[in-house]
Amino acid sequence: MARAALDNTNEQQQVARPLSILVPLIQDDLQQGREAAARAGLPHYRAAGEKMLEAKTQIAHGQFRAWVTLTFGISYSHAHRYMQLAKTSHAGDFSSLSDFIRKTSSPTHHRRDPVRTQARQAERESETLNRLLGPDVDPAEREKQRTLGLRLIDIGYKVLARELHPDTGGSPEAMTRLNAERIWLKQWA
Repeated sequence: MARAALDNTNEQQQVARPLSILVPLIQDDLQQGREAAARAGLPHYRAAGEKMLEAKTQIAHGQFRAWVTLTFGISYSHAHRYMQLAKTSHAGDFSSLSDFIRKTSSPTHHRRDPVRTQARQAERESETLNRLLGPDVDPAEREKQRTLGLRLIDIGYKVLARELHPDTGGSPEAMTRLNAERIWLKQWA
């Protein structure tokens, strides 16, 4: 019995390839799996983009971004890519969504620097407040007004949610619309 176990162990050791051979083979298999998954997902992303384009015509102007984020939990930039893919007549020329983005993006397009983007957004918000409130308003007063505005949005949301929620006689569409409006208002507050 011990002899049979020893022979079995020797056979396993002789058949096993060294790690220096196995590691690149495993890495290649994993990469091919990722690429196959990406190719398989492309038609689904295109179909989603087609449906999003159709849905966009039914949503009020300026509300689509919030609707996408709220309904699907994805960023508008992802939705935009899917819709661009749907608009492309030669979508079969791409091996994956990443390949589509890489080949259709402008060469000068770079990822935005989040710090610069936030700084620009803060500057635009400050300019908007200056136009609305005048340049002489104290920044501390502005912050108090902003906090008050956010509270007002939350209070109004809670009151309307009790009325519009599907569990209290409202509809899913009305609740979705309310959620989208809340997001839009908070962005401006």
